[in-house]
Amino acid sequence: MFRTLALILTLGLPVPGWEHPGYDAEDSFYNPGESAINTASMPHLTRRWSVQLRQHESCPGPSAPLVATGRVIATDDLGISAYQALTGKLAWRYNWPDPLDSDTPYLGVAGNVVIAANSDCNSASDPDGTLTALDLATGRPRWTKEVDIPIYSALVDKNLLVISGESMSDELGTFAYRVSDGQEVWRKMGYLASSVSANGRMLLNKGNSTTAVAVADGAALWTKSRKWLSQSATPAADRFLVTEGMALLAVNAATGAIAWTAPGKAADLLATDGRRVYRASGRTIEAVSAANGRLLWSRQQPTEPNQPVRAGGLLFTGGAVLNPVTGAMVAAGTPFAGKQVIAGGRLFTVNGSTLSSHAPRQTIVRR
Repeated sequence: MFRTLALILTLGLPVPGWEHPGYDAEDSFYNPGESAINTASMPHLTRRWSVQLRQHESCPGPSAPLVATGRVIATDDLGISAYQALTGKLAWRYNWPDPLDSDTPYLGVAGNVVIAANSDCNSASDPDGTLTALDLATGRPRWTKEVDIPIYSALVDKNLLVISGESMSDELGTFAYRVSDGQEVWRKMGYLASSVSANGRMLLNKGNSTTAVAVADGAALWTKSRKWLSQSATPAADRFLVTEGMALLAVNAATGAIAWTAPGKAADLLATDGRRVYRASGRTIEAVSAANGRLLWSRQQPTEPNQPVRAGGLLFTGGAVLNPVTGAMVAAGTPFAGKQVIAGGRLFTVNGSTLSSHAPRQTIVRR
């Protein structure tokens, strides 16, 4: 055992990041680099700091935070706030021009830019969307762009922002913009996109067909006459995890071939470490084999789990912390409840309007 991370924290070096809502563009919700928060250190995990996120009578609300270059970026009712990851000290704030008509944004980080994509929340017939690029260090706007569609999905990958949506007044479409300047790169009218990329491949739906396209230029790679809704992709980016009706499927990202089907296992809340796929549905948290889709274990929780997150040899559920291999409880989740992100030896949570940072009292990292 050694205390490399403790030295990093002491010197104030940047905390390793969680730059997409699902950790990576694959939305795997798996941080393979975490080692300080583990089974041995969980009993010693304590709250290091907490801040109250701004509250207001408005449409937006807090989402799970992002972590990038030593900052924790969180949404609140008035806009976006960034805090020092080690101390919780406010670094900068960005306010929505009209918080009463701005919903909770999609957030992503690309290099030194924070991307926010959100929509109007008061117009039922003709809502629009707004794309905003903020400087990660200062929070100052780099560019903003108004779009004619409400934003149903958003993805940051390959230095592009890909959004899709439709309304009663606007045709369904998927659009890609450069992160650097907001200029449109490609569009696909009539297609609805997911927020998942498998190393530059993403799935678009049109009617009852699914097409894989290249994020870089929108070029079609393959099409299947199946309506697959992409929920996640493996960390190796070789398979999409999709739902079709009530089934969960693993689909080869390069060819569209079905690797396996798990009937009755469809879920919106998925995570995968490449060995197992974790699904939360109702009060049930389960693991199925990533190789063949067979059920490995299933546990009932006292309350509905949040998004599953894998990090540090543990499975976080928004409540109880579980052993990912067996599903056995490692720690009760009450002190760490809420939307969870694990990065740089810290567990960041958003519970209601409170953003908190938790870390072991003595940081221990195993080889």
